[in-house]
Amino acid sequence: MQIFNHNKYIYFLTFYLILSGCINESKTDRDFNKIVESFTSKKNSFSKTSNRLSEEYIFSELSVVKNELNKLRSVLYEDLSNEEKVDYKFIESLLVGKEIRYEDIQSWKRDPRDYMNFRQISSTINGPKTCEEKIIFLTEYLPIIQEDLKSGSKQLAEYVPRFQELGLYMAKNSNVIFDEEINKFFESCSSITQDEKNQIKSVSSQIINELKIFTDYIENILPNREESTFSIGKSTYNKMLKYQFLLEYNDETLWEFGWQEFNRTLDKMDALAKEIDSTKTTKELLIDIKNEYPDPYDMIKAHQHWVNNSGKHIKSKGLIPIPWKERVNVVAREEYLRKTSYYGNFSRSKGKDEEGYFTSEWKINPFEDYWDEKTKNEYLVEHDWGVIIVTAPHETYGGHHIQGLYQMHNPNKLRKNNGISLFSEGWGLYNEQLMLETGFYPNKKIKLRQLQLRLWRNARVIYDVGMHSGKLSYEEAISLMTDKVGFLRWAAQLEIDSSSSRPGYFIGYFIGMTEILKMREEFKKLMGENYDISDFHEKLLKVGNMPPSLMKESLFN
Repeated sequence: MQIFNHNKYIYFLTFYLILSGCINESKTDRDFNKIVESFTSKKNSFSKTSNRLSEEYIFSELSVVKNELNKLRSVLYEDLSNEEKVDYKFIESLLVGKEIRYEDIQSWKRDPRDYMNFRQISSTINGPKTCEEKIIFLTEYLPIIQEDLKSGSKQLAEYVPRFQELGLYMAKNSNVIFDEEINKFFESCSSITQDEKNQIKSVSSQIINELKIFTDYIENILPNREESTFSIGKSTYNKMLKYQFLLEYNDETLWEFGWQEFNRTLDKMDALAKEIDSTKTTKELLIDIKNEYPDPYDMIKAHQHWVNNSGKHIKSKGLIPIPWKERVNVVAREEYLRKTSYYGNFSRSKGKDEEGYFTSEWKINPFEDYWDEKTKNEYLVEHDWGVIIVTAPHETYGGHHIQGLYQMHNPNKLRKNNGISLFSEGWGLYNEQLMLETGFYPNKKIKLRQLQLRLWRNARVIYDVGMHSGKLSYEEAISLMTDKVGFLRWAAQLEIDSSSSRPGYFIGYFIGMTEILKMREEFKKLMGENYDISDFHEKLLKVGNMPPSLMKESLFN
């Protein structure tokens, strides 16, 4: 009887412990699922918040981020499944990125450009929306712009000479938006009432006045503030690498790796150049290659031809499964967007079009007759056959177009709606390399141009980590791009200026590509005789668009 009772006790104790474990596990799942649902359903209200650039609002957002991190970190991580652990770390990395931006980088104290968010005005009033939609937008958005400028005059406290120079140029050339562009909109919109005109004109007038105050502040008061640099500093940069991008590099090892790969690419270029024409230097050959371009009036057609060819190559070689009815159209970029970059932009499919296709668009700035000769020549040498043939796979097949389709169809809502340049831009550059490996490029000249474009992405690693950790000055970064990569000075300045306001973004191209190549090699060893590159690509793209370490963790789970 005693033995029976003892066994009965053990039985019920075991049952209780199992049940308790199930209940705890269930609670962990519930807690985590609530966090994921809250994170994925949160709407971005930045564009509609009146005091969005005030320190008060920014620090309130920082407090929200810290609370979200605390909630996430209260979850029992060890009780999560493998894929839940990946999602946990992905959410954490995204929140830490915001935390770093608000708490450590604090660009609103140094960069006047943060306060001039005018592009959305031009793109909206010159874009495809109806008059009524544009009126509503202007009525809601213009007062916010006014508040942005007021915040700038109060909060800019550090003088960064290059930021001040760029901000002053932007401020002095922005009045045209609020008088000429908005007045042209009035003329084109017959349905606008006089009261609506008066309301919009009144706010525009106030913005012009606020812009004068802001311009005076940038020009005459800001230079008397404490001089600073656009560098975010070693400590913040390393924090970003480790906790936001989840990379094993620090600023020293990334700097060393960047230079190592840069010099390796230079050696490859020199060796290939000798094969092409031993009587010319690499630089001379690249000048020749850049002067081989399509008829300027057939530029859109030329891009479409190589987009189609890249699609045929991916499909005929069975490199990446594409199970959707899809296409990419090359179109002339909207006129109001042509001044925002010298080349164009890629617009991913948002869903099926009227014909049932998932249609993406590669929007190219067309050749313009009214340009002066200098502008025409600069346009043509940046739209040579080499850059067209190499960039088509990056943007379309099997780059951003295909990666975007896989992300759009990801059943995991978190991974469907969130991504990071470290993978997506790395995937684009990886496809340039993939096309080299699989025989897409028609001759050695195009292969040399591909290496030069790769060198450019090598350089991005060097100047990004270099400038933000104090290893490289602004002028040294410009020299790297002009002397070593072959950029014109104005193009190098655009590149460096963009990087200075987006620390870490541009390393994504080359570092992302190298991490994908490492995963591919590991996958190949794991699969042995059963290795199939198409299988690797499909499995990888189905994972999502996350830091490479999380892509790897999920892939090999």
